[in-house]
Amino acid sequence: MAAMVKLRIIFSENDSRRLILPNGMPESVSELVQQIKGQCGVNGDFRLQFMDAEFGNEFTNLESMSDIQDKSTIKVIFSSVAPVEPGEPLLPLYSSAATSRTLDDSSSLSSPGNSFDTDILSSPESTSSRATAWPDVFPIPRFSYDTQLQLDRANATFKETGALLNPDHKIKSAILDGLAETIVQYKVYLSDREFDEVAEALVTTHPCLKEPGSVTGYGGWKTSLKYKLANYRTKLRRLGCPDVTVNSLKHKPDGKCTPAYGVKKPKKAEVNYCPTYPAGETAETLEEIRVDLLSEVKKKNNDHRVAAMMEKTFALRRQEVVREAPMIADFKMRWPALFHVCETAAVEVRRECILKGLCVYLNEDPEKLVKDYLDVDKSIATAIAETVFGICVIRSEGAEPGDDPQDVMIVLEGVEVMGELGNVAFAVAMLLGLVYSLNLSYPPELRYTFEVLQKILMELDAHKLSNKVQVLKTLLSR
Repeated sequence: MAAMVKLRIIFSENDSRRLILPNGMPESVSELVQQIKGQCGVNGDFRLQFMDAEFGNEFTNLESMSDIQDKSTIKVIFSSVAPVEPGEPLLPLYSSAATSRTLDDSSSLSSPGNSFDTDILSSPESTSSRATAWPDVFPIPRFSYDTQLQLDRANATFKETGALLNPDHKIKSAILDGLAETIVQYKVYLSDREFDEVAEALVTTHPCLKEPGSVTGYGGWKTSLKYKLANYRTKLRRLGCPDVTVNSLKHKPDGKCTPAYGVKKPKKAEVNYCPTYPAGETAETLEEIRVDLLSEVKKKNNDHRVAAMMEKTFALRRQEVVREAPMIADFKMRWPALFHVCETAAVEVRRECILKGLCVYLNEDPEKLVKDYLDVDKSIATAIAETVFGICVIRSEGAEPGDDPQDVMIVLEGVEVMGELGNVAFAVAMLLGLVYSLNLSYPPELRYTFEVLQKILMELDAHKLSNKVQVLKTLLSR
């Protein structure tokens, strides 16, 4: 496993940031450019220069990754066209093709031969859909022209004399507005840790804004940001943003109509938790497509059309899952294509052993995840009906360990939702995808196993780990 790499990225005289590469140094300069665009939120064309020790640490154009190493200093040189307009937030630059299937495409967890018709958390063409998960380093936007000008001057003064800026109400409001507009490009509900990350990134980018007497230097900014984002959510609620309206009081159960009760928000690093409908579409038009899907999914050689229709109706399906939390059996009847697999590919048996061994290492029972039955067992039907969450494997009596099972199925709430999956490893990948697609919670008896799958293998919301999983991650990184 490649060691983590940190680089110092200089954007201007008063703007330098750290770039963290958890998977090691990229193989090419173009890949490094994409990392900078993604983590630092930079749009536009630019080239890179590195601090060349052979020429007195002067900056030289970066043409080969062999010229830099861990903790090298990189300078961003923008083209003659400005990357952003004054006051425009820096948007993470991701192509829709690369990110439209973030999290929702379980094929990323399976072998190359696997294909299926569904998208677990894909992002359709709606302009309000999000393209990327919460960044490792929060990108501070460029603020309005006058605000940015004052900050640049104050940063220069701080560098020379150490004097801090005492922002007036107008500057502070402009800063908070800019931060809120950038935050909602990722999510509308932040954890306490994420508020810390935003506030810390602010005073790191603009050290003149550090607060004297504060332990962290940004405690006041963090508090103000919480109030600003709450007010911003109120504005979004009036505009009908589904991420916010899903938590309106009229959607709360009788007797529990309080703002704090049952807040629905991403808990497993979902990118598009409750997206809006695609432009020009309504609940009625998307429902018509869903009805057409019921017949289209039965046709042969129709995978591309079904996939396009599933992508088109993603927002409808996702809002139904989040708002109504339907029973699995009912949801399968409404959306059969979501549970359809075209093929599977052979996977070595040791992958199944590794998954079961992971459960054992984490002091969890692997039989809570994978249940094995012989085809001669007459109690299979009863056992499946009593299974709330898991994978059932049916093997032939007398079969060798390397023989393919008769069937590998996913069972949720006593219903076989997917079958003929071929092997346990692929079934686990599909199960993880269904957890996201159906907005399910991880079973408590397998919480650590799924934490490893999500946060270590998929690297989703990997900032905070339980002690048990952190120990495993440390051992794996050696």
